[in-house]
Amino acid sequence: MKHLSRAALLGTTMAAAFGFYACGDDSSSGPSNLGNEVMSSSFQMIIDDKSQTISLSGDGFKENMCVVNGETVQWKPVQTSPSDMLAKYMFVGDTLVLFWQDEDGDFENYGDMFIGGSAGSVYGTWNMVPCEYKESRGSSSCDEDDLEYNTTLSISNGAVNITQTKQTFAEASPLDYSTSEYRWSLYVSLYTGVASNLDPTLLSYNSLSEAGSFASKPEVQAALGIVSSDLSTTGETITIAGKTFTVRVQNFQTFVGNDNSSTSVDISADGITCSRTAERIYELTSDYCKTENMAYFDIDDDYDANGNKYYYVDSYKKDNMDEFYACMQGIMPPPSGTEEDLLSKVVTPLYKKTAEQDDIQAILKKSQKRLSRLAK
Repeated sequence: MKHLSRAALLGTTMAAAFGFYACGDDSSSGPSNLGNEVMSSSFQMIIDDKSQTISLSGDGFKENMCVVNGETVQWKPVQTSPSDMLAKYMFVGDTLVLFWQDEDGDFENYGDMFIGGSAGSVYGTWNMVPCEYKESRGSSSCDEDDLEYNTTLSISNGAVNITQTKQTFAEASPLDYSTSEYRWSLYVSLYTGVASNLDPTLLSYNSLSEAGSFASKPEVQAALGIVSSDLSTTGETITIAGKTFTVRVQNFQTFVGNDNSSTSVDISADGITCSRTAERIYELTSDYCKTENMAYFDIDDDYDANGNKYYYVDSYKKDNMDEFYACMQGIMPPPSGTEEDLLSKVVTPLYKKTAEQDDIQAILKKSQKRLSRLAK
């Protein structure tokens, strides 16, 4: 991760200072590893009523991260915002808007919006809302998905206290092996004799994926020489080239919102069971920040608010992929063809057929409308 400038840190919102990402700012402020912790920071404050600015000085904002130090890791706070910051303030009705100063000394055009206090006075308790105010247009826009943290400003004489709690928008994804892209990927693997297509993350891609629906088409199964039975949301039995395979998803936990996932899949044939277990954690917590997990970490680097470079754990990935592939190659049926064969004999003809059917449906629909008009 590249070093972020003061402008990127402050951006059009409190992106790094207070962990909020606004739709008007495409920059990233580094890892967000706060988990469900409540974080707080205090600043000394000077208000200039004439210029309507707020000057802040203090220790800056600190974010807990899994910091790497040689061959060890430690869950510790890292200062992610500058110690001194300047914001211009204004009121839109009873809403407080803050425009942060960038490294060139200019105030950003997009401002953070807060409610809860009293109109006309910056003092009081203000809660950030998932909206931004564009000064040049004099208008605001809102998006609930942009509110990554609940942020509260408590402003009193000479001081500002900031408290934030990370929001958890992650929603568990339901498992349906029967319509997943993984099922199609397994069919391709058994047809070509190549197991490297089998990625358990594809279980989270369901019938919305075109590939996921291919496996259910009788003409596709016939072209691949596959006979399917005992199909359920957690697996099926597949017969191909005289061999029978049993597929069972033993563990499935994946989330929309943070991409964390944990999956176990067993594929059995000839009395041998090949098990693939994969765990991928992108929203890291202190539970995973242990030196014993060093082999499973993806490590990145960044600079803190004082320009000091540090290394941190960006994600945790544990997977027995190589062991699983080696096991699968031992029970694979003889290849029936290549992926090119599959494309030319199965996929392309099916697309053409679907396109022709869509064209026919469109013509019929148009004809029906014309007949309806004539009838009237």
